[in-house]
Amino acid sequence: MIAGFDCSSKAIHLTLLDSEENILLMEKFESTDKNYETRFYEILDRFEAYTGIIDISTAAIESAIYIQNAKATIAIASVVAGVKLQLHRSGTPFASVDNKVWKKIIVGKGNAKKSDIMAFAVSKWGDVFPEQDYADAACIALWRKRDGR
Repeated sequence: MIAGFDCSSKAIHLTLLDSEENILLMEKFESTDKNYETRFYEILDRFEAYTGIIDISTAAIESAIYIQNAKATIAIASVVAGVKLQLHRSGTPFASVDNKVWKKIIVGKGNAKKSDIMAFAVSKWGDVFPEQDYADAACIALWRKRDGR
């Protein structure tokens, strides 16, 4: 199974693909706590518990993006680092990918907008995405499968 991860300061979105590029699973690890420190640990604890249940053969995670708000940038980067650490600890090979790279390779435009990504994802997998972040995670997993890094 190939995992794609899209992280924010509030959640980790995971989409799993099989070797034929079919979606097997979409999962969200989140916390609604208003305090970032508490939310951070709750999100990662939920993800860590889940990694013991599923077997991921390889994964890709979108690198943290720079947001003009330094606090938000640091929060997202922390969640990304937490996912990387858990993948490392579980022995799962993974690659980080810049959002412009996977968008260029998968969607065809490095500056693809959310609507472009969703249009691509729906044309490939159908209208199965309850949130944009699942579509992003699916495309990130697809990048990992096709790019091979």
